[in-house]
Amino acid sequence: MQEQFTIAASKDIMREIDAAADKAGVGRGQAFEDFLTCMRCALSGETMEEEYLATVHKGYEKGNPGKRGIDRITQAFSMTVKAIEISGDDVLGDLFTGGITYGEKGQFFTPDSVCELMASLSVPTERTEERKSVCDPASGSGRMLLRVGRYQPHWDFTGQDSDHRCAQMTAINLGLNGLHGWAVWMNTLTLETHRVYKVGMHLRGPRPGVIREVPVEQSPFHHLKIEHPQPKPVEQAQDRGGPQDERSESRGQQLDLF
Repeated sequence: MQEQFTIAASKDIMREIDAAADKAGVGRGQAFEDFLTCMRCALSGETMEEEYLATVHKGYEKGNPGKRGIDRITQAFSMTVKAIEISGDDVLGDLFTGGITYGEKGQFFTPDSVCELMASLSVPTERTEERKSVCDPASGSGRMLLRVGRYQPHWDFTGQDSDHRCAQMTAINLGLNGLHGWAVWMNTLTLETHRVYKVGMHLRGPRPGVIREVPVEQSPFHHLKIEHPQPKPVEQAQDRGGPQDERSESRGQQLDLF
């Protein structure tokens, strides 16, 4: 299929990923997934070194320094960051839909212009002091969250997707854009959760990083915590007696019908 990129830098970045794939003897799709893994691990503050090295040892370490597959991936990483800084657009999502899936399983993400329109209609365009949470249960590369983050960067953002590649892109995009929240590889219908990434500045670790993996059972996305949330304490109303009690009891009985 023909590539369909909308961002000028995407073609050159994909060329580097293709070169890494050739060095390692893998296909473009696998190389792109490994590219995402290396980016995520590089942004983790040395908390994902074992996974990083396992990815590199798939064949990307072969050759002389400067000409290895991992050198190409590093170059693609640098080019991606630069393109994001220049355009502010979702470069990872453009690479994914324009050169990897070609719409496979309907994975054509919402265009940036539509995301911008939806964000401007849904949230205040002037920064507010109030802090809220925004969740996209099928986040793709997280571009809808990125658009909201342009208006309210201090809010909490959560992106969930059943495709691990998408969860990784969401985590990377949030981290590179200075936003904080969660990126979760999960099925939001069955609540089956595979991996959870915490994103934000000042995360604990050996070195500074913007992505940390959190064990599923210790995260807010464990199915038991979702299905059986802890009830919030309810203040006891002051007993005032009289007709008010009768009205309250009647109102409670009516609400019980629904």
